[in-house]
Amino acid sequence: MIPERRKAFVQRLTEQLTAIAASTGWSFDIDWIASDRDGHVAVFATAGLGPIPARVLRDPHGLVAVLEDIETLRAVEFEPESFIDGAASFGAFAFDYSAEGKVGMGQYVAGHGYERLLKLPTDPLSTESFGSQAAGYLRDVRFADLCFGDSQAIVVEDAFAEIYRPTDWDRSSR
Repeated sequence: MIPERRKAFVQRLTEQLTAIAASTGWSFDIDWIASDRDGHVAVFATAGLGPIPARVLRDPHGLVAVLEDIETLRAVEFEPESFIDGAASFGAFAFDYSAEGKVGMGQYVAGHGYERLLKLPTDPLSTESFGSQAAGYLRDVRFADLCFGDSQAIVVEDAFAEIYRPTDWDRSSR
């Protein structure tokens, strides 16, 4: 990733994450990335409501380092707006917070999980392939007790000591 493009990604994510942190309700549908106990990678789409580990909000540079390494490892090029599309094609699992017909959709619901999308990666990325900055980010944003391939839904609040959620974006919870 050339420096100008990297800077644009960091700026775009910083703007979005800052807006999310200031929101007290529905916000941007933002994608973020995490790892699992087996070193696999997944993209999570918030649907404007899903909880986010605090580390993600504090470190747009780390998230961009992950994207940069994926682009290099898998010869893909991401758009700053969304990278959940085609996650399986570049070796990542994908989870989405939205779910049609679920009780409480349109608002944050404690304990509602991100649901795994149907298409699975045939050649999953491994955190061992990432550079030091991306690997450090993925170590911190890790579902230590879960395997993405075995999980149909993931509740972020169960895995991280500090999260942000739409009903209290302005302060950390738990």
